[in-house]
Amino acid sequence: MAYLYIDDDEPEKPLPSREEAEAEIAEWKRRIDALYDEVVGWLPPGEGYEVDRSRLLPRHENMQKILELPGYEIPLLRIRRDGRDILMFQPDARWVLFTRGRVNLYVGNIRAGDRLLAKEADAEGPEWKYWTDDNWQRSGDPWDRAKLLSLLREVG
Repeated sequence: MAYLYIDDDEPEKPLPSREEAEAEIAEWKRRIDALYDEVVGWLPPGEGYEVDRSRLLPRHENMQKILELPGYEIPLLRIRRDGRDILMFQPDARWVLFTRGRVNLYVGNIRAGDRLLAKEADAEGPEWKYWTDDNWQRSGDPWDRAKLLSLLREVG
């Protein structure tokens, strides 16, 4: 059985205008590019990491459909070494409940989708949080160079 709770004290948040949604998509793409630049800058130099941002993912989110906006493309980031997949960052969506966007993170050959980066809806600044099955109940861990390096070590 499911229950629906409605809080009459909170006003319903209006949908963004078409212009606001288009601006939000442009900002989402900019934040993804900045995240990728940061990740690539954190890779240890001279250790043979190959970076590929050429694959574009088509996205057409529900918000865009509601506002009758066209879809968009956003790059995937693949990090490889010695011909093996090490990490892959796959932007999922800009409009995800309680966030300002979510990126699926795949480590090695695992495609289970049990790790992700998300920008909290109310957070100021560019901070991304790293989420796993182990920290869903907490507020995630800060995404930083140390976290990236630990993931690189995990794959070997």
